[in-house]
Amino acid sequence: MTSIPNICCSQTSDRLKFPGLPFFERIRTNNLLIICLLITYGCAQPEKKGIGDVYIPEVLTFAGDTIPIQDPDIRERLEKEILINQHWTSSTSLWIKKSGRWSPMIDSILKKNQIPEDFKYLVAIESGFDNVTSNKGAVGFWQLMEPTAREFGLRIDEEADERLNPEKSTEAACKLIARGKSVFGKWPETAVSYNIGITGLKSVMAGQYTDSFYDLLINPESGRYLFRILAAKLILSMPDKYGYSNLAPYERFTFREQVISETIADLPYWCRQNGFSYKCFRILNPWIRTNRIRFVDSLGPVKVKIPTNCTQFTQLPRPELPQPDSVARQTDNVFRNLVNQKDIKSLKEEALPKPTETEFHEIGPGENLGLIVRKYDLSLADLFRLNPGLEKRQNKIQKGQKLRIREESK
Repeated sequence: MTSIPNICCSQTSDRLKFPGLPFFERIRTNNLLIICLLITYGCAQPEKKGIGDVYIPEVLTFAGDTIPIQDPDIRERLEKEILINQHWTSSTSLWIKKSGRWSPMIDSILKKNQIPEDFKYLVAIESGFDNVTSNKGAVGFWQLMEPTAREFGLRIDEEADERLNPEKSTEAACKLIARGKSVFGKWPETAVSYNIGITGLKSVMAGQYTDSFYDLLINPESGRYLFRILAAKLILSMPDKYGYSNLAPYERFTFREQVISETIADLPYWCRQNGFSYKCFRILNPWIRTNRIRFVDSLGPVKVKIPTNCTQFTQLPRPELPQPDSVARQTDNVFRNLVNQKDIKSLKEEALPKPTETEFHEIGPGENLGLIVRKYDLSLADLFRLNPGLEKRQNKIQKGQKLRIREESK
């Protein structure tokens, strides 16, 4: 540390001993003292460390497969993603705090479906452990598109979007990941296919005569995808190595499950009657899109989470009767709580269930048997009975195929 010349402070202190100095001389003397103090304070501070190379372990794996970080291109691409996320402090801090709430549930479902634990880091880069909607229409923790979600059995209609159900969407994502593994045989390529699609990755690989992602010249988003996952894995599993410590995870939600087997016309009223706020209920059940729960025979009972530690700040007593003009009871406002307002038009056109006089249904894009039976208020057993042989080929239905949905006219 550079020392301050003694003359600076000694001369200043000498002058300060003489209160009879002229006015302007005192001002000049005081300013000189301030400068000396600032220099002294600045010199006394510890030197700030610059940004050094990021920490990368000697051996790095993803889902048990070793990443070739000795390759200069691979290492540089990984370092880029670590640097971006290491120094994007607000976002990365929220990753760490939210992962503490959601990782146990995700880990459990991944393990049950025999998907490696490392795939939970997809949620960090896809949605930041939050129920978000992309500008392309992908929804939820796992950013599932509607046709894919329907294919794997998630309910999406005017009243519910199960892509917003963390548990059910994780189950659906596991099925999609397992499909990718069955095609590529390797977990890194499976992870990349989650971004570009199985068909898309197969096509790029075939066009460049390789079966390895590490050989590919690919679009920037997909090219970064695996390295973003690896950066999330390193930071979330070893936060201290990247400058994050003492970040307490958010508390996990506490709840009990309850089966609803009747229509609830005014959900806010029902919540208050049962001793918790509508806000607490919707935080636990974000997949419910309206202010009501409608019981439909073809869908069966609805399972919801009931908050067990909901703090209420209102001073009002529990309501004895619902308000006749409450938002939930105004049919023109039934869509008020939709997560994605741009879906309103298509959802209104979907109408659940839809009675019909036609005998056949032509399968449209993205439709599956679950959607079709709900649309016509049938059971799967009815559909199989009306279409002999369908049960054995139910996973091979195609767009344009016609299915009988009511008894043949006499």
